[in-house]
Amino acid sequence: MFKKLFGKRVAREKWDAGLVWFRLRYLELEGPTRCINLLSRSQACGRVALYYRPGEAVSQLYMGIPETHVRLLQRMVADFGFSLKPKPPEVAIPVAGRMTAVTDLPWDSAFMAHIADEFAYVSLVEGENKGGFYLPEPVSGKPGRDPATWRLPDDLLPGLTLRPSWNGQQPPAHLVATEPDPGRWLLGRSQSGTPLHVSGRVNIYGRQEAVADWLVHQITQMVTLDHTNLVVIDGAGDLVPRLKRKAAVTRLLGEQLAYVDIDGASLANGFNPLAAAPGEPEAAMVQRWQRWFQGMNVHPQGIQLLARAQQEGVGDIPSLRKWLKQIERQGHYTAVSSLGMALNRLTASRVLREWLEWPANRFDILPEGALFFACKGSGWDREQLLQAVLLGAMQVADVRLVVHGLRGKAVPMAHVGSQERIVVSNGPRLPGSAIILTECHAHGIAALTSRFLANDARLGENLELLSRGEGIVIVDDGAFFTTWNGRVESEKMTSFGAPSNGH
Repeated sequence: MFKKLFGKRVAREKWDAGLVWFRLRYLELEGPTRCINLLSRSQACGRVALYYRPGEAVSQLYMGIPETHVRLLQRMVADFGFSLKPKPPEVAIPVAGRMTAVTDLPWDSAFMAHIADEFAYVSLVEGENKGGFYLPEPVSGKPGRDPATWRLPDDLLPGLTLRPSWNGQQPPAHLVATEPDPGRWLLGRSQSGTPLHVSGRVNIYGRQEAVADWLVHQITQMVTLDHTNLVVIDGAGDLVPRLKRKAAVTRLLGEQLAYVDIDGASLANGFNPLAAAPGEPEAAMVQRWQRWFQGMNVHPQGIQLLARAQQEGVGDIPSLRKWLKQIERQGHYTAVSSLGMALNRLTASRVLREWLEWPANRFDILPEGALFFACKGSGWDREQLLQAVLLGAMQVADVRLVVHGLRGKAVPMAHVGSQERIVVSNGPRLPGSAIILTECHAHGIAALTSRFLANDARLGENLELLSRGEGIVIVDDGAFFTTWNGRVESEKMTSFGAPSNGH
């Protein structure tokens, strides 16, 4: 008897070791129940494992199947209408215990279960499990046994359902957009369909693709409402090119919207990072140059030369190169060498060199128009170019600034923190900013929940359930749902973002 029991335990441990675990969520219990029962038949896996962890706010249900049947399970997900996500590494599956046959699963306790040929066997995670078997055999073939009666919970428990739980919480009145206001950032719509907006500074966090998707919706609506004095800086190259395909943006290209894509298919048509921004005094412009070259680690003597360069007519990169050659003859070797090395690094690539050799002022379209600038920040030289655009844009009075895809150090808090109207994606936290959380990777959910949601299990679950175009707005310590889904095409919207009636 002992030998047989020990053999079953070894077989159970071997079977457990070959399982792949997934987090299971659903909207209707019939689909996943049917799927599990089908997989538990001898013609398929023959056995499916379940692990249930009840929680005060959020419960969790995990499903384990042999690796050989994972592909079959993934095909069944769409057919039976439920969701599977890989089990996080930090979730430990309990060790094997003896299992007894049950007709109903104990949803008020943590348990391990096997569904074998549609029959359920349970081992409680906490408490004694007297009797039973480590690897119970299906009993459906024996006479006198009724069909399996186990069920998933009738109530859609938070953590098991794909439907977020917001407890009816609605945004405060100051977030409700009762009338168009170009001075505020549009935020999509609440659960009840009410348009939302917010003033001041906004931080957006989430998966790169999801953040870009959110910004496409937001900026398209902002352009439809009012495009003037809007600057979008795209350091990832996944935002501005998509915006160009929107009708609201396309019709403005040229005289009303300057579009620059360093990595685009069109020929280089020039950019001057030293150009004066509208309304920028000469002293402020020189300070901007100095700040830019300081970021390139230019020697202090080289930084001091920039004021003289401006006074003597330098206004772009080509003229600065020529001027440095003249100054070098006067003995300013250290200063000239440091500046020259920075310029050489900046123009080392043919792509950037071609753009900088044609010193066009892209800031001059402001404030009457808009500037969209894209450059994949994949190297030091490109990061410096993005920095130049950012520094120049911040010199424009009352500018509305969107900064996307720039690495943390490329967004200097000492400067952007003072901007009154700015949106920054996946960057440093701005003072007094509203927070938008979008869809994110599994490893980012815990970090964002801890940082912005006070480790609230329910809100963390809602964050994990977000889809593209959906977000959580955090303002005044309150968290609210918002979405662009179904209401994102500007050509089908009125100027205020409400569905048009065809007129």
